[in-house]
Order: sequence, then C-alpha cells, then structure tokens
Amino acid sequence: MTEEMDNILRKSLDEVDRIRKRQWAYLALCFCCLWLFVWSMMVTAHNIGDTHLVAEVLIGAIISVLTNILVVLGLSLFINRMTNKILKAIELSTRQ
Repeated sequence: MTEEMDNILRKSLDEVDRIRKRQWAYLALCFCCLWLFVWSMMVTAHNIGDTHLVAEVLIGAIISVLTNILVVLGLSLFINRMTNKILKAIELSTRQ
C-alpha cells in the first residue's frame, strides 16, 4: 500500500472512532433533555393541579421520544460499526 493510501485509511478509521464518541455524547444529551422535559411537565402539573392529564401526556411523550432516540441510535451505531469493519477489512487486505 502506498503511503498516501495508508494515511487516508488511517484518517478514515480515526474519523469513524470520533463519530462514535460523539454519538454517545448526543445520546446522553438527549436523555438530559428528556429528563428536563419530564421535570418541567411535573412542575407545570403541580402548579395547575391536574395530575391525570399530565400523566397521560408524559407517558405518551416519553414513549415516543425514547422510541425515536433508540431507533436513531441503533441505526447510527449499526452504520458506524459496518463502516469500521469495511475500513478495517480494506486495511487488512492491502497489507497482504
């Protein structure tokens, strides 16, 4: 493998690793935002005194938000893992 191709492959593998770390940070940020949303809804429910309606809204919102977060995270981690495997296979095949 030429030096230029080796550098390109190494940069690609490093970028895949950086993106994976950012994805976990984004997941943590999403859960923090979800917690803030739940907390604000509970404070609003306490202030207006209607806990039954807010409980239904909270359950629906939490289920829909968590479902979306997990689906997007699962897809992005799967794509990231496959990209990493492909790049490593290219690296191994060119070394032989």
